[in-house]
Amino acid sequence: MAITAAGISGWEISSNSASPPVAHAAHELRSHLRRVGAAGSTPGVIEVRAAPGTNDAFEVAVENDRVVISGESPRGALNGAYWLLEELGFAWIEPGEGGIAFSAPAPLDSGVYSQSPAFPRRTLILGQDALHDEWQDWMEWASRNRLNDLFFHDTPPSRTGRATPRPTGAAAIAADGGGWLFERWDADGRAIAAAASRRGMSLQFGGHHLPTLLPRALFGDHPGWFPLRNGERDPRFNLCVSAPGAIGHLQEAAAAFVARFSGADIYHIWPDDIPGGGWCECSPCSALSPSDQALIATNAIAEAVARAAPGARVAYLAYHDTVTPPEFARPSANVTILWAPRERCYAHSFADPACAKNEKEYLEPFLGLLDMLGDDLSRLQVFEYYSDAILFKGLAPAHLGVLPADARGYAAAGVTNLQNLMVGDRPWLGPPWHAWWMARCAWDPTAEAKLALRRFSEAAFPGAAALMAAYYEAMETAYSSLLDLHDMALTPRRDVLDFSGVPREALRTKANEALGAAAIIDRCRALVENARSGSEEGARRLAREKTQYEIIRAVAEHLGNRTAAWDSALEGWFDEARLRLRAAEAALDAIDRWDREWNQPAYASLATPMRRAMRFHTSEVRRLIPSAPAPDPAGSPPAGQ
Repeated sequence: MAITAAGISGWEISSNSASPPVAHAAHELRSHLRRVGAAGSTPGVIEVRAAPGTNDAFEVAVENDRVVISGESPRGALNGAYWLLEELGFAWIEPGEGGIAFSAPAPLDSGVYSQSPAFPRRTLILGQDALHDEWQDWMEWASRNRLNDLFFHDTPPSRTGRATPRPTGAAAIAADGGGWLFERWDADGRAIAAAASRRGMSLQFGGHHLPTLLPRALFGDHPGWFPLRNGERDPRFNLCVSAPGAIGHLQEAAAAFVARFSGADIYHIWPDDIPGGGWCECSPCSALSPSDQALIATNAIAEAVARAAPGARVAYLAYHDTVTPPEFARPSANVTILWAPRERCYAHSFADPACAKNEKEYLEPFLGLLDMLGDDLSRLQVFEYYSDAILFKGLAPAHLGVLPADARGYAAAGVTNLQNLMVGDRPWLGPPWHAWWMARCAWDPTAEAKLALRRFSEAAFPGAAALMAAYYEAMETAYSSLLDLHDMALTPRRDVLDFSGVPREALRTKANEALGAAAIIDRCRALVENARSGSEEGARRLAREKTQYEIIRAVAEHLGNRTAAWDSALEGWFDEARLRLRAAEAALDAIDRWDREWNQPAYASLATPMRRAMRFHTSEVRRLIPSAPAPDPAGSPPAGQ
């Protein structure tokens, strides 16, 4: 015998626990099954049971008139409820109640089904104010897709001591230039913690806030607290970890920080977000690598947090010039290691032997961190960038192959938490496949991409699933070409997809690849424009996906032509360079038009500097071309996050 959603929609739902996640599991079962209606329902019962453990695993036993969901923890029971709903035809493809999709699949056969996640913790990182504004919807979406951790991260960093409320207009938000997570947590922190507890989710909070704890204004009275660089004390960036006064002030401020922003399980108080050159060269510090100095500062913060918020942990960020393991310092007991390989190549998995860049620049340091931790891998976490539209310039790579390969590699290495940063210069107008796919792979790295893509497309775009799956697959081909970094060096003032002229041969290859990727994306227009959905909600999603496609196409056109113009100018092919430069500028104009029509003010703090950076790099190419009009670039490019 077998069951269907309609057949069990009228069943009684009971539980053996008063735990909030178990109660929420019963609520979710009732509310979803109610959508189907009770017509044809037969008598039966759904029992939700939970052991008092911490494992997210579950077992679902299906009988003719009875379903028993048994979680190894309350959160495990909630995961089991969501698994059952998925098997009965539900999917959660985007946040909000409109993101709930249902289509009746084949009946679920009687039997016992059990699952356990590959990673104990699976995290969605909400990386900017626009996403924090919608935290309730994103938390529910993450929970339903069996993520169990939410990280409130601010890009750009928030500020203390503001006397005015957050602006509402795009120009004012861009002019302010800071994030507003602090004010969000002041207003909603208790509600966030309560909602997370109800879903059995943990919370993380923070970002690049070491400068927040040691304000630069202290330099006048305490220059010795700040790094010595090139023979002089410099108030920019980080601190001198050999200065007792700096460490003492840092610890006092850290205690106040976690007291104000209480409720998180892990706090992130990272150093300045710069590629390198921000650490101290004084006599005691000169023997310490950037990684050692960063970990010494993190340990000092962790000592204060241990007193102020017992049980909370502090993250050490292995990122930029701290990606290599410390030589001398070792993490305190309440410090987690957060591996953040932002500048890696996303055309290949992080451990793909075919990618020399990933192997040399990232896999080797990662293995060094494993050696440093020895048998204590429980604190190793990975901060990944699959949904980072800053890194990807507003594009939305599907990561069909790379993401599951990454997940398999990280799981095999003993990583306990796989995290995905969601941040960008624009809203996700189409359903966020990349984030949905990450949730699947974090649970089961053996997930098969084609099958998952078909299921996602059927749920998101009923009646147009085949065309939209073909669209995602064609876009994946383009992204795989565009994102291949070969052996390119990261050069000053350029982010990853600004590419590099070092070595020169790699730029020629990249120019051809970027133009080819833009051409593939251009041809994808027919797929997305010809798609038609049989449901009103599917039609609305398709309309939003088509709008999103337009900015993706414009960004790809800009990057391809700008890179080709640069390459042609270096070769002395100035007529070709001018042609490509005009196309790059036309694409920039299209991006500006899209922003005016579709972008939202909450994204302005990132969209404005990103557009400024695009024009800056375009002007740099123009300067290489004789007789080309010289522009007045509006500033210089921002750093990554």
